[in-house]
Amino acid sequence: MIAAAGRQRAENAPTASPLHILLVSTYELGHQPLALAGAAAMLRTAGHAVRCLDVAVEEPTADLVRWAGLVAISVPMHTAARLGAVFARSVRRVNPRTRIAFFGLYAGALRELALDEGIADFVIEDDPEPSLCVLAERLASGESRLSAAAELRPRFARRGHPLPDRSDLPPLERYGRAWDGRELRLAGYVEASRGCAHRCTHCPLTPVFGGRLRLVEAKTVLADAEQQIAAGARHVTFGDPDFFNAVLHSLAIVDALHARHPDVTWDATIKVEHLIEQAALLPRLREAGCLFVTSAFESCNDTVLGYLQKGHTAADLERALTLTTEAGLTLRPTWVAFTPWGTVEDFVTLLHFVEEHGLVGHVQPVQYALKLLLPPGSPLISLLHEQRLLGPFDRAGLTYTWNAADPLVPALQAEVARIVENGACDCDEPVCAEATFAAIKRAALHALTGADRPVTLLPQPRERAPGLTEAWFCCAEPTERQLAPLLAAF
Repeated sequence: MIAAAGRQRAENAPTASPLHILLVSTYELGHQPLALAGAAAMLRTAGHAVRCLDVAVEEPTADLVRWAGLVAISVPMHTAARLGAVFARSVRRVNPRTRIAFFGLYAGALRELALDEGIADFVIEDDPEPSLCVLAERLASGESRLSAAAELRPRFARRGHPLPDRSDLPPLERYGRAWDGRELRLAGYVEASRGCAHRCTHCPLTPVFGGRLRLVEAKTVLADAEQQIAAGARHVTFGDPDFFNAVLHSLAIVDALHARHPDVTWDATIKVEHLIEQAALLPRLREAGCLFVTSAFESCNDTVLGYLQKGHTAADLERALTLTTEAGLTLRPTWVAFTPWGTVEDFVTLLHFVEEHGLVGHVQPVQYALKLLLPPGSPLISLLHEQRLLGPFDRAGLTYTWNAADPLVPALQAEVARIVENGACDCDEPVCAEATFAAIKRAALHALTGADRPVTLLPQPRERAPGLTEAWFCCAEPTERQLAPLLAAF
């Protein structure tokens, strides 16, 4: 454990021997990487030389890797962690002397790879800025007691968050945009809170935060939003796991943002149970500029929802849709389409729900390919072990495997993943979403009935639903297209 005095020095005092630090993002859902901007602000305040690299939109160079005494790779989600492991191996090959750290929510899932393969020296879980500063201070001082694959655990300290330093990140034009129903808008990204007050058993936040929540100071969130607005953003995504974890805090921020910038829109993620409990507040969100809400529907099977401890039932999905529609908000559901307990029939029911409610254009196709991931520490591991559905740990995949109760599920999931990756088409227009959905529906009905024949869809809205152009998702497994550039790096 690092002493509090050392922590205070690292956060507040410039270091005598600055370290060359390369902060790397491999993927952050099509927006400027906040994790890099936050870490850069603290590390630069401490006197270190910091450069940022987002390999999702920038080409890495060997010279940049050789410059760094510490390469810190942000891994806030499953996709980023898988890509980060690939990039770390390339860094080791190019500069064997540099130290490598994984930091962020999925760092713990990479611990075994770091230990056994030596692809990283340090593992720093969520809320990493103070630990990165301490690590940099110790490396800069030449401390030799740092062991390989050392771990700095999250402290969950109540402290001020610095204003993120976005000065050397790629411009907003390099990232995803928001469609407001008429035009595409440059999109910024902020977080009003970290962690989550809930403990959904499938969520990677649960093993790390355990139901804990920390608020980011409103003035910092607003200042970060405004520096992105000054750079051209006309939409802001609030990336909180649940925007209604702290309702008064969140509403104060969006009210202030709307008062200062009434033409700027925003979106947020809100749980189904919160949409229902806080229904009276939904019109206020629309009045404050909310363009759409993302909500984790996950499943239409109450048994599955119970195992996931989502806090809602399948019947609640209908209620959430009605309430948001009445408030004038677009709702974009997300799903965990394949689980150990679900059946092919469940998947067909999910598709029917989407089609019947006119949501084909509201759901990114990748959602239909998502399968339950079980990172180390997941509360579901012991349950699946008891149910004899747990498989071995897939170290490369960073998840425990599982056996499906329905033997037809694995083949269908693989086929849906193939359809999504190869794509009926890549555009965001309703006709494209419908073509992909129809291909998925045909595959599902083939798996269920054995008959392979063309399908028709119920009429869907002709207008393109408000949303972001980024089509991927945090819990998706990376595709060959995403992995290939990193495998060929340097």
